[in-house]
Amino acid sequence: MNKLLYVLMLAFLVSCLSTGAREDSKTPQTGWIDEDAYTVTATADSEQKAIEEAKYQILKDIVAVRIKNNSGYTDIVKIQGEFDPLFKEGKVISKTDIPNGIRIYFQIRDKGLRNKFQRR
Repeated sequence: MNKLLYVLMLAFLVSCLSTGAREDSKTPQTGWIDEDAYTVTATADSEQKAIEEAKYQILKDIVAVRIKNNSGYTDIVKIQGEFDPLFKEGKVISKTDIPNGIRIYFQIRDKGLRNKFQRR
């Protein structure tokens, strides 16, 4: 009788396990990943528009950091030129379809990137 009870309890517990497909539970981190990598998230109705939105968000973040640090280099057009090679090499590290488009995580990477952000 005890064996039957254990078997029934085990069967019940096994039946409670999820059988659905799991999404990747590891959501990428945004912001500074290390001294050389910076990641943002963006959403748009297409991947290309989301990438452009991510690049613009990074530019805004750079300007904000430089203003906070009283840097003399806060012209967004000049900053865009300075970081354009990094934007071209930037990568979509994750993308997810959402009801009205797509959500991406976009990362730029370069040696000493954090110092370049904070240029004074």
